This record gives sequence, C-alpha cells and structure tokens, in this order.
Amino acid sequence: MQKRTLIQTGLAMLAGGLLAASPAAQAQDYPARPIKFIVGFPPGGSTDLVTRIVAAQMSETLRQPIVVENRPGAGGNIASQFVAGSAPDGYTIYLGTLATHGINPVLQKNLPFDHIKGFTMISQIGYYTNLVLVNPSTPAKTLGEWISLARKAQRPMNYGSPGPGTSPHLTGEYFRILTGVDLTHVPYKGSAPALTDLVGGQLDVMFDNLPSALGLVQSGKLRPLAITSRERVAQLPEVPTAIESGLPDMVVDAWVGVMAPAGLPQPILDSLHKAIVSSVNTPQVRSRLQERGVTIRTSTPAEFLAYVKSENEKWARVVRISGAQGN
Repeated sequence: MQKRTLIQTGLAMLAGGLLAASPAAQAQDYPARPIKFIVGFPPGGSTDLVTRIVAAQMSETLRQPIVVENRPGAGGNIASQFVAGSAPDGYTIYLGTLATHGINPVLQKNLPFDHIKGFTMISQIGYYTNLVLVNPSTPAKTLGEWISLARKAQRPMNYGSPGPGTSPHLTGEYFRILTGVDLTHVPYKGSAPALTDLVGGQLDVMFDNLPSALGLVQSGKLRPLAITSRERVAQLPEVPTAIESGLPDMVVDAWVGVMAPAGLPQPILDSLHKAIVSSVNTPQVRSRLQERGVTIRTSTPAEFLAYVKSENEKWARVVRISGAQGN
C-alpha cells in the first residue's frame, strides 16, 4: 500500500510539473523576465527609432523591461537569422521590415533561414515613406531638375543605402528603372553613416526613410526633392510626391511589424499581440510615431502574414527587372 501511495504521489508530481511547463501555464506567468527586442540595423535609423518608442510603452504594458538589442549587418539578415534560431518563448521579439521580410527573401539567394516558416507574425505597427534627398549644394531644386542633371552627368550618380536589400536600396533600383538614370549603389551598415556621407558630399543622392532623415531635413542639412508616398505628408507638407514630380509609378511605403520565432505558443502570441496593439494606439506613442512620419497600421497575425507574402511578389518583380543583387 505504501509503495502504491508513493507511486501515485510521484505521478501526481510529474503531472503537476508537466502542467506547469505547458504553454497555457507559461502564458499565465508571461512575461516573468525581461524581453529582448531585436533590431537588424544600427542605432539612429528609422527601424531603431520606431522600436525604442514602441518598446518603452510595451514595457509599461507588460510590466517587464524590454531591452532593445541592435544586431546590424547584411541588410538585417544577421538579426533575422538570430531571431529565427531563438527559442519561441516570447522573450525574443523582432521588428521585421520591408527590407528584412519583403525584399531580402527575393533579393538574396540561399538565406540560412526561412523568412516565413522561421517566424511567427504578430502585428504590423505601421509604415513610412521614403524621401529623395540631396545635399543642399546640389544645383537641382526639384526632382525633375535632378533627373535632368543626372542624365547629363559624365558618370554614374552614387546613391547610398543602409545596406543591400533595404527599402532605400530597392527604392533606388526602382527609381533607376523608371527614369533610366545611371545609378551606382553604395551600401552602408545603416542609414546614419550613409546620411552623414550625403551631408558631407560623398554621395549624390539617397532614397531614405522619412523618420531617420527628418531631423537633417528640418535643420537644412539635406534637401528633399520628393517623397514616395501617394500623398504629401504632414511633417513636410511643402515636399511634393514623386507622382506630382512626373513619376506616377514611384510609390514605396516602408512597413514595420513585430515578429517572434516560429512556434510561439498561442497564449503568448495573444498576450504579445494585445500588448503591441494597445501600446501603439496609446495617444503618446501614436503622437511620437506620427511626428516621425510613421502612419499607424496594426493587424492580426494572419493579416500580417498575408501582407508579407504579397510584398514578396511585388518586390520579386522589381528585383527581376532591375537585376539588383544582395550581398
């Protein structure tokens, strides 16, 4: 009898341990420690700025520290590989972008991770436009004038980007297709160093995200010739769209959204989705993001996944026509 009692007690303890380790039990305690929010680009760029704004509010919502960790390089692929290989426990999340999940998968061959199967899509955050930027010493005052100037040049015009596969890179290639301007891509490890060289006169033009370039534009260190959204933006109402400037097909929106490793338990996915959507839609976060040119757009995980797949189709066409190459 005593032996049977010991066996029953042991089975009960084992069952209790299994229950405690179940996804539902994990979700009840989630989060129980700090969360890492991975960024695939250096500090100071658009992706980093958006991540830090959202992370600060999510930390309050979830009542745990959220540590932003920059893992730049290879157009975001280094960070993507790290996240795809991380444990699906909710303690590693990622700000995926048009570059990391819309463009890189169709631009670069043999990636060491699957951009769909390796991730759990949680929610979009929003999107922002790109700016066509030049140094203020450039004679051209409009996009049309710059195109004429570039066509008359006796050399290719250099344009910088945060790296191969980023939206500024492919925006430049798209611009080359539409205008026939001879452009040479100069990749950097992030927007900040590329913008520094544009300010310093080492580059001819950039097609950078609005949030990272806005301060330099407002201070007069860079001149915006056009934006790539369908309509003008409130932050720079005097800057015309590329459509207004004679390029009706020049529309690019750089989106961002939160992801996690594949296999995230549903209860934790639900908790993170709720925290992200509520955080992004708080008045203070909405205001800070909109001030930096971000248009808010959240989504369900299923909507986000479908959107990523549609972006792959769009940019595969651009890559095929332009002949653009990654690393």
